[in-house]
Amino acid sequence: MGNRERILELSLKLLNEEGAQAAGTTRIAQVLGISPGNLYYHFKNREEIVRALFAELDTEFRAMMVEDVTTPISPARFAAFYLRSFDVAWKYRFFFGGLHHLLRQDEELALGYRRLQEWALIELEGIVRQLAKDGSMAKPKGRNGFRSLGLNTWLIWMNWIRFVQISGREQVTRDDMIEGIGQIFDLLVPYLDPAFEKAAQRVLARELRG
Repeated sequence: MGNRERILELSLKLLNEEGAQAAGTTRIAQVLGISPGNLYYHFKNREEIVRALFAELDTEFRAMMVEDVTTPISPARFAAFYLRSFDVAWKYRFFFGGLHHLLRQDEELALGYRRLQEWALIELEGIVRQLAKDGSMAKPKGRNGFRSLGLNTWLIWMNWIRFVQISGREQVTRDDMIEGIGQIFDLLVPYLDPAFEKAAQRVLARELRG
C-alpha cells in the first residue's frame, strides 16, 4: 500500500472516531508517522482528503445500487439495497455526521454530493417503479407517489446518523445502523406484497444475524 492509500485509510479511521471537524492534516501526519511535507505532497489540505474519501463513497454507493440487479427484483436483492447502503453509510459515517459542515466548507464537495443525490433519487424511484411493475409493490397514491417513496428513502439514509447523534448518543453503533434499516423497511412495508415483504424480512434477519 502506497502512502496515498495509507493516508486515506488512516484519515477515514480518524475522522470516523473523532468527527468531521476534529482530525486535521497535522494530526493525520503525526499518527501516520510521516512528515507534514510528505502528507502535503499527496494532499494539499484536509479538504482534498475528504474529497478523495467522498469519491470512494460515491463509487461504492453507485456500484451497490446497480450491481447484480435483474428483473424482477428478488426479495434478497431488495433487502440487499438497504443492507449494502447502510454498510456504506457506516464505513463513511464521519461524512454523514458532519454533512452540513463539510458541504458548507467546500463547494467542490457540495457539487459532487448534489450530483450523487440527483442520480440516487432517479435510481431509488426506479426501484420502486420496478417493484410495482413486478407486482411486488402496490402503486403509491398521489401524482408523485413513486418519487416521494424514493425521496423519503434517501432522506432516511442520508440523515440517519445525524438523527442518532442529535438524539444524544455518544457514539453511533452498528445497532443504530440496523435500526435505520428497519426505518426504511417500515416506510415501504405498507406498499409491499405480503409474501414479498416476508421473504425480504427473512433475508434481512439472516444477514444481520450473520
